[in-house]
Amino acid sequence: MGLGEGAAKKSAPHADRVNSPPRWEWRTFGPDLAEIGAKFGLAFEAPAHCGEELYLAHVRSPHNAKIRDGLLDVKRLKATAASGLELWEVALKQGFPLSATNIRDFFEVLDLAPPVARRPSYDLEDFLERIVGRDPAFRAVPVKKSRRSFLTGACRAELVRLEIAGAVWMSFCVENESLDRVEAALRKLDLDTVANISFPKFLRSLPLWSAET
Repeated sequence: MGLGEGAAKKSAPHADRVNSPPRWEWRTFGPDLAEIGAKFGLAFEAPAHCGEELYLAHVRSPHNAKIRDGLLDVKRLKATAASGLELWEVALKQGFPLSATNIRDFFEVLDLAPPVARRPSYDLEDFLERIVGRDPAFRAVPVKKSRRSFLTGACRAELVRLEIAGAVWMSFCVENESLDRVEAALRKLDLDTVANISFPKFLRSLPLWSAET
């Protein structure tokens, strides 16, 4: 089991800043996930939690960065199982303004070379304009979410309606700290043969970058 190119071998540099244990995750996307919804029936009628998050997608990083509730939030991809499930660890949660050290930490967690920070601190607008906006391999992607969470077996599951760049997508996720439990839940749902697609991988599949990037 492993990521293969070194990211899995390196532990998250700043995981001591958060208390959330790593979780195995399986996710899929599509314009309509009605077949999955039919497996749960009334569970999908639970009240939805709505919000907007700003994803910071990079063409050369497999990790998941976003701004949510005023925090810079990064999850690292630690490992990939033979089944395709991925182990994710919360590696960084940092409020604004960001110091030059915070900027360096952010890039290190993403396995990217940090830029030279020319200011002692960056508020959110400065960070997006002067750090993210000056790297053509980054895209700041606003994502509106309407999510419903529930349990399937011992695992947390989530159905999410997404609005991205004017298009509507659906996403379904199953996660747990135990690889065996997630794999068992997917078998019960007849989803164990469906490919796992992480959020960063999905964003990189969208036409957000030019061919030259």
